Amino acid sequence: MNALTWGLWIGYAALLVWLSRSGIGRHALAPGRVSVIVQAFAYVATYVSAVALVGFAGLCHRHGLQMLLIAAGNVWFGVWFAYRFLAWPTRLHQRRLGAKTPAELLSRAYNAPMLQPFLGGLCSALLVVYGSAVLKGAALMLSGALSISVTQALVLVTACVSFSVIIGGLRAVLYTEAFQGMVMVAGVFFLLFAALRAVGGPIEGLNALAALPPVPTANRGFLALSSGEGGMSILFLAFVTSIGVWAQPQLIQRHFALENRHDARRVIPIAMLAMAVVVGGAYFVGGLSRLLLGGQAISPDDVIPKLTQMLLPEVGRQLFSLAIVSASLSTATALLHVSAAGIGHDVVRRKLDAREWRAFVLFAAVASGVLALKSSSLIAWICATSWSLVACAILVPYLALLAGMGRFGRGAAWASSVGGLAGCVLWYAVGYASTSVKMTGLSAPGLWGALHPLAVGLFASALFFTAFALVPALARKRAGDSASA
Repeated sequence: MNALTWGLWIGYAALLVWLSRSGIGRHALAPGRVSVIVQAFAYVATYVSAVALVGFAGLCHRHGLQMLLIAAGNVWFGVWFAYRFLAWPTRLHQRRLGAKTPAELLSRAYNAPMLQPFLGGLCSALLVVYGSAVLKGAALMLSGALSISVTQALVLVTACVSFSVIIGGLRAVLYTEAFQGMVMVAGVFFLLFAALRAVGGPIEGLNALAALPPVPTANRGFLALSSGEGGMSILFLAFVTSIGVWAQPQLIQRHFALENRHDARRVIPIAMLAMAVVVGGAYFVGGLSRLLLGGQAISPDDVIPKLTQMLLPEVGRQLFSLAIVSASLSTATALLHVSAAGIGHDVVRRKLDAREWRAFVLFAAVASGVLALKSSSLIAWICATSWSLVACAILVPYLALLAGMGRFGRGAAWASSVGGLAGCVLWYAVGYASTSVKMTGLSAPGLWGALHPLAVGLFASALFFTAFALVPALARKRAGDSASA
């Protein structure tokens, strides 16, 4: 690596350290006042990890531009709908209830004290495992960029993430994530520009993709949604990453930083534009890779690295590596913050002074780092399913609260959370063909086997919530009618 490349990485690290110190003196779980631009880029950076920029973008080589449906869902449902209808009501409830974490918000709203340690513990465990995969991804990129071992890179990444969370709490996390979001936008933009230039422009690229013959993973061509299970898989990926994201604690916590309703509206266009560039640009480049790399069998994880080697000069490759590392680090800082808060504030029920906060952050960081060094089918399964499991436990009672149904109380909240989680796990084990065949040898017949567990879990969660909310209400109504008679 030359001096310019070293300067780029050292400058990046120095700026992260400087931003991490911006929140010193504030409570670790309190955001303080941050600008709309910071909130918008922090939300996008937390939302998008290297899984999207490398893994999902690489899948576009197989599936074509039908993957842009996922990007569209992320922009319109994951950003627009979330900030238009969910963000400010969440902030109002959080302010009214004095909650510092999403688990505490639901617990206080439904008057269910034990719901807080249950949801806090569940989310912390799942997100620590998911965070291990994010840290491992960042370490792999950093290892290649700096020519150091993966273990050394993992220690460096974990230390960097831990430092930013410990020093400044939520406020500093928002600033570092916003900066990393801007790096992600810049990196993807340069790769998109290089890819479009290589294929002769967007119109020429689309025409060339349209001329390619269909393949099993894109059975209607590279510009159309596939029929059958292939198309259903794309739609369910959009569903998981665009609707399931509403219930992710690391993103709900971002709404706690809003100052007023006007700020929530002002975040929308900035975050939508950033999201469109990051995921839309990355997926479009992945689709164009079919023209640049040909139709040979290639691992999805190798597509984007091969394109960066082919299309970008050394400085450009390092900038895109910064974007990938930023995607991982920004998500990891959010996950580490939520996990530490879940363990310390929700499960252990501590007020978390500075010393205790550092201890719980280090515990969560070490746990994620150790898991990142291990490889097992269970860890891989939890990483792949964590968003769905969390959403099935939280989303229905969360949306019901925002819709004014918190009065239905602890029974409905508990039934919805436990029932949704159980339904999701059960369908992963016996119904969803992608996982159940390996786990139990069973699967649902035909297209039912492609039905994503998130849909089954949310249906079960809504069913249990309705049952436990309506039955007591009907019983009270009948008792009242009997008394009046």
